[in-house]
Amino acid sequence: MSRHVHIDALGRMTSGTAIITLAIGGPRGGMRAIEDISIDEAEKLVTQLQAAVADARAGAAIDPVERFMQDVIDRLRDPGLALDPSFRSWCASNHGLLSPRQSAERWCCWHVA
Repeated sequence: MSRHVHIDALGRMTSGTAIITLAIGGPRGGMRAIEDISIDEAEKLVTQLQAAVADARAGAAIDPVERFMQDVIDRLRDPGLALDPSFRSWCASNHGLLSPRQSAERWCCWHVA
């Protein structure tokens, strides 16, 4: 899932104090303005944004076993299996040995038996 956000920042001085005004446009349009924040507050927002970007990048690197398990789940059309410990263990054991199609077929046979 991707999200597109546009941020405009404008800095200005007011009575000797640096002020930052942010205008944030979301993926569905519309703008939300956060006005008159101090440089300290802006630095905190930048730190939070950097942490969110790092988390998103880390999440993009999906474990091959998780990807395999998701492929099997997609073939079985049962998203609830992601929460089943026996299914997760079964997929981890069969990753690299079977294709997602073979795994889905064998899970059905093994699970019913």
